[in-house]
Amino acid sequence: MMTQVENTQVVSTIFRVWSHFYDNALPQQLFYRRVHRRIVRRWQPQSGERVLDVGCGTGIFLKSLAADHAGLELTGLDLSEPMLAQARRGVTSGPSEPPRFVQGSVYQMPFADGAFDVALNTISCHFYLEQVRAFREIARVLRPGGRLFCAAMTYGLTGRGASLSKVAHYNSVDTLSRHFEEAGLEVAGIERMVPAVALFEVVKR
Repeated sequence: MMTQVENTQVVSTIFRVWSHFYDNALPQQLFYRRVHRRIVRRWQPQSGERVLDVGCGTGIFLKSLAADHAGLELTGLDLSEPMLAQARRGVTSGPSEPPRFVQGSVYQMPFADGAFDVALNTISCHFYLEQVRAFREIARVLRPGGRLFCAAMTYGLTGRGASLSKVAHYNSVDTLSRHFEEAGLEVAGIERMVPAVALFEVVKR
């Protein structure tokens, strides 16, 4: 079985290559931006909120939030420095200040307890082989009552899910819900967006 260190190395390599193609307009318009819009519709951003995008990639979601919503304090975290290098290009001011981008692991984030009001996680938690540990760390940096909006690739409603060469694991909706609960988070709602993607709204107890 692949260890977490080995998984991190493989995922880093994948995203180093992917960073050159990630911003391609077609997949962004057809898939990622649709997911982002659904999250925003459910979230309803409010001025003054401190927002963390975990697995922010090239920062497209955070940049759109800065351009469209006032008074947000935006931070992106990603494991891949090449992704973050892309994110830091072309950052401009809007109704919100430009996002800041930080390199780091979801398992040990360089932020204080309760540092954020809202966390976002878009199509990346299938790379967390230690998913409960990752969700527990996200819970740590959320304030009590803070919310996580997690758009997740899923594999069915129940069951054991499916693995991709030990690099990623696609859990069922039930398994993901249980992992959130085990991490000290409460599932407040679940939306099916497309057959393989579910949006979880999760609250820190």
